[in-house]
Amino acid sequence: MNRRKALQAFSVGALGSLTGIGAAVHAQSYPSRPIVLLVGGAAGSVPDIMIRPIAEQLAAALGQPVVVDNRPGAAGSVAMSALLQSAPDGHTLALATMSQAVFNTYLFAKPAYDPLRDLEPIAPLVNGAMALAALPSFPARSLAEFVALAKAQPGKFFVAIPQSGSPPHIVALLLNRATGIDVTMVPHKSGGDAVNAVMSGDVPLLFDAPTIISNQVRAGRLKALVVTGRQREPALPDTPTAIESGFDVQGEAWIGLVAPRGTPTAAVQRLNREIGAILSTRDMSATLARLSFRAMSSTSDAFRSLIRDEHAKWSAVIREAGLRLE
Repeated sequence: MNRRKALQAFSVGALGSLTGIGAAVHAQSYPSRPIVLLVGGAAGSVPDIMIRPIAEQLAAALGQPVVVDNRPGAAGSVAMSALLQSAPDGHTLALATMSQAVFNTYLFAKPAYDPLRDLEPIAPLVNGAMALAALPSFPARSLAEFVALAKAQPGKFFVAIPQSGSPPHIVALLLNRATGIDVTMVPHKSGGDAVNAVMSGDVPLLFDAPTIISNQVRAGRLKALVVTGRQREPALPDTPTAIESGFDVQGEAWIGLVAPRGTPTAAVQRLNREIGAILSTRDMSATLARLSFRAMSSTSDAFRSLIRDEHAKWSAVIREAGLRLE
């Protein structure tokens, strides 16, 4: 080997060593300051309530505060825009609902970001089903009876939902598509507003997360017709799934943790590892179950694949419904 080739070989080897040392140093020093965790929902919203106990335990595991920063607005796009304006160093993270990670791509003509290009998936956190409920006086007592009524009177029935384009809205569209019914969705500013609209008699039906509906069901002020998950919900144990009701449809919404694209692998892996440990505890599982969520756990690469697969599934539902948010 001549002198030039020897120097080139040394340079390449030295660069590789330095890169490895740099990654190791980052892994050891991360995090070096408090972490900001952006949430696209308001304080007291379901995503906000879900993430706070996880953030508290993550702070203890990392040895740095994890500050929840609520940035509601534009179906979560406000929080995502703030995330993408931050340095990709692992010190600014965001909670990503399906709206932010999937739906917004197809709901907005000019989305502010591309989740497949701009986000660094860290870990899925939780998933959960939706539920359809009705006033006690509503004539249907099951999903099958409701479908029969809706098919006999297309467009007559109104269903209260949270914000237009929210996960309950999109899952409701999937249920409509699978059962072949035509009902009118009535969006509200929040899940609480949707519940109030039904309880006041303005709208006879409600579609939202089981945790939003269950208290009213237990009090006898609503009756639950169906849940959309793969299994019955602990908050509504007597309510059958859509599959149990004779309809081959399943729709669950998940929430995960993301960072800006380009965040160091060492930081992503550390966060994924700590999140997995937190979600695996019995206490956290019980906390999440009270919110009608089940803990999820996977590698960051598997989470990236899940997001990509969900784009293929839900884009067809949204486009077929002709739903747009402008």
